[in-house]
Amino acid sequence: MNSRHHDLDIHPIPEDKNPLFVNEPWLIDQSQAVMDYVNKAPEPAEDNIRIYIPFDINKSAIIRRLFDLIDRYVEANEDNEFNFSSDVDALVSQIEIYDQVWSVKHMQEEGSRSKEAIELVEEFIERLEEIPDGGAELFPFELIEKLREQYFVIK
Repeated sequence: MNSRHHDLDIHPIPEDKNPLFVNEPWLIDQSQAVMDYVNKAPEPAEDNIRIYIPFDINKSAIIRRLFDLIDRYVEANEDNEFNFSSDVDALVSQIEIYDQVWSVKHMQEEGSRSKEAIELVEEFIERLEEIPDGGAELFPFELIEKLREQYFVIK
């Protein structure tokens, strides 16, 4: 989980309602998650039509999406651990993009974290810690520790 693994074209920094294009459709299309993670280019089929869908990445939207996942899965257990974790990983990628854009806006040095992302991760971790434990072995425990390390969030 490296927050700089997204290849964003953020120069110039988008102002107001100007979109930021991220060619990572797996963030919203889970049916293509494995294929698009390996091959980020549009599908070469003659009948392929690439559509850009407005997708807002902000603190409230990411937390809202996390609440939606928690409501959908109810608890982290052995049966849903992989799917739950995979869906939350997509939200972590959104956090990484959020951090990367804010870091550029603040002209921070490489590797530092934006205060906006740190605040978001603090709340994200709080919500992850509230997930009922249904016996999942790894999720969300490992993810929480990784987020704490990478975003300097103290227990």
